Amino acid sequence: MPKLNITHLPQRLKERLAKLERGEEVSKFDVEVLLSPEQIERLHNAQAEQELLRKTHKRPKTKEQEQAIGWKTKLEVRIEIYKQAIAQVEDGMLDGIRKLQAGSEVKAARVYMDAWSKALDEGKASWSVQSVGNIALTRAGFGNGSLVASKRDKEVWAMEDALRKQFECEMSKEEKEQLELLKEHEKAMQKKQR
Repeated sequence: MPKLNITHLPQRLKERLAKLERGEEVSKFDVEVLLSPEQIERLHNAQAEQELLRKTHKRPKTKEQEQAIGWKTKLEVRIEIYKQAIAQVEDGMLDGIRKLQAGSEVKAARVYMDAWSKALDEGKASWSVQSVGNIALTRAGFGNGSLVASKRDKEVWAMEDALRKQFECEMSKEEKEQLELLKEHEKAMQKKQR
């Protein structure tokens, strides 16, 4: 299983918290697997504190007495730690995403430069060297940076879609049938190419 990163962690923590709040049984390993070492230490300290309370005090009979001495069940301790963990992860989300982005950019640069320098060593032309680097980026799963849509591109695409819908509304029945046939033909051609 791949390592969880900052983009997966909040959702997984919330799912586990919901499970705990519903009262479902969650193993000790499953409770601790999503927590950082500091959070695990806080969990163990809170549980040890509750054990000490259980040894020194009798079980309280009312909620007021529980609150007065700080009595909590293991489930309540786990829920509290998970709520703190979710708040902490959400606070560090921006920094985590920036680290992921920086790491991805470094990997992409390394892939490009390795392919680029290898092509230069082979004596290829400068335009060919750049092409080899871009091909290596694509093979490694990094998208082409020039494919980012600008605000103007999005506006133009929206305008084209609106015009296309308007033209389709103004078509006669025969024209609509022809358009449907054309779309079916294009789909069939795409399937053949695959």
